[in-house]
Amino acid sequence: MARAKTLAKKESQEMRRWDPWDTFEEMERMFRDFFTSPFPLLRPWRLRPSQVEFTPEVDLRETDKEFIFSATLPGMEKEDIDIDVTADRITISGERKAEEERPDECYHIRQQSYGAFNVSYGLPAEIKPDQVKATYKNGVLEVVMPKAEVREAKKVKIEG
Repeated sequence: MARAKTLAKKESQEMRRWDPWDTFEEMERMFRDFFTSPFPLLRPWRLRPSQVEFTPEVDLRETDKEFIFSATLPGMEKEDIDIDVTADRITISGERKAEEERPDECYHIRQQSYGAFNVSYGLPAEIKPDQVKATYKNGVLEVVMPKAEVREAKKVKIEG
């Protein structure tokens, strides 16, 4: 009697990247919930949001004449990004929309973050807000901010 050949099946376990800070954040959340919720032990664990808030990765570099701020915003259109600058601060906001789940598909790994974001950063020196220029190419936003002129201190003579 010949044996029938069958394909081996792997057990279906969700693969997750392990981050040691996840454990700390989970403990912090449990501690905070215990003291803020009247019934912390009755709270179902599955009600926790499954998506992590999207926070773009940013760099801020400096040259003699300007600051260059860059942010990684994959999968977004430039129309979905807002940039606000003042003399000493830059704020970017927008929303990275999730793909719609299709009924005939099943995710085995889902690590990408989606959602609205609004982040603000203080600048190390003043800039000229009216001369700021921004470009968005290949998922990277780059904002060039010319530095304001440094004002020299003026000596004042005491009269009288």
